[in-house]
Amino acid sequence: MDIFNGLIGNEDIKNTLGNAITNSEFLHAYIIEGAYGTGKHTVARLASMGIMCQNRNLCNGDNRCNICQKILNDSCADVRFYDAFKVDDVRKIKEELYESPTECDYKIYILNNAEKMNVKAQNALLISLEEPPPNVVFFLLCTDATVLLETIRSRAQIIRTKPLTTEQIKAYLDENKVSYGDANVLDEIIISSNGSLGYVLDMLNSSKAESLIKDREKAAELAISLLKNDNSTITTLYSMFNMTRDKLKELFALTLVAYRDMAVVKKTKNVTLCFFTSVKEASSIASKYSVSKILYYYSMVEKGIDALNSNSNVPNTLVSLITNSQKKGK
Repeated sequence: MDIFNGLIGNEDIKNTLGNAITNSEFLHAYIIEGAYGTGKHTVARLASMGIMCQNRNLCNGDNRCNICQKILNDSCADVRFYDAFKVDDVRKIKEELYESPTECDYKIYILNNAEKMNVKAQNALLISLEEPPPNVVFFLLCTDATVLLETIRSRAQIIRTKPLTTEQIKAYLDENKVSYGDANVLDEIIISSNGSLGYVLDMLNSSKAESLIKDREKAAELAISLLKNDNSTITTLYSMFNMTRDKLKELFALTLVAYRDMAVVKKTKNVTLCFFTSVKEASSIASKYSVSKILYYYSMVEKGIDALNSNSNVPNTLVSLITNSQKKGK
C-alpha cells in the first residue's frame, strides 16, 4: 500500500511519516502545520488509512479495503474529528480515551483548528498527550504551531505541509478533469492562492472568482497610479473614499504584494511571483520606475495599513497617501 498515494507534493511527509507508518514506528501524536488548503486534512486522513488498513498489500486507489473506504467517507467509528477549541470537546476525548476501539486496532483523533484551543483546553489535552493508551494516535491540525503551548509541542512531532507549485496545481486539475474555463482567470486564482489547492478549488466552485479578479485589478491600478504620481493618482485615491476599512486594508495588502513583485523582478528574472501572473508583465511595469520609488510607495501603503489598524478612518488614510505622494513629487 502506498500510504500517501494521492498526496500532491510534500515529499518530506511522504518519506518521514510514510516510512514510520509502514514500519509501524509511528508516534502517538503529530502536529500538522500549514496554510489553509495545503493538505493538512489529506495528510491526516491518509495517515489514518495507513495505520488502520486491513490489508496494506492489496489496498490501493482502485480497491480500498472496508476500513479505508470508511475513513475516506468520514464514517469510521474509530477515526474521530473534532474542532478542538472548546474545553468540553477535550474533556469528552479524555473521558472516552480508554474505551476500546469499535472496529479497528487503534483510535485516531483528528483535531482541526487546534490553534484555537484556549490555554484551559490545551492543558486539558496535555494530560491525554502525556500518558495516552498505546492504541491511540492524535493529529492536531493548525496553521501555526507556535500558538500551541510548548508542553503540547514537545509531546508531538511537528509536520509541515508546503504550498504547491503552479505546475502541481494545474496537473491536479487536469488529472481530475476539473473544469476551470478561462485560462487567464485560472492563472489569477492560482497566483492569489499562495500554493493552496483548497483555495483554488473553492474559488473555481463559487462565484468568488469574479470578485477576486476585480480586487486584483484594483490593486494593480492603485500600485501603478501611486508610482505615476500625477493627476490620475488623486482621482484613483478619491474613488476609494466610500470603501469600508476592512476592504481598503485588503486592497492595500494586495498592493504590497504587487510592489514586492516589482521590486524583485528589478533584481532578478528567476523569481516566484506572488501577484503578477508572468515575469514579463511585472518587468514591463517595474522597468518604468526605480527600486527606491517602488519601495517608497511600499512603505507608504504599509503605513496606511498601520493607520487603518489603529482605527484611522478611510478618508483620512487616503488623504495621507495623497499628501505623501505630493511630497514625493516635490
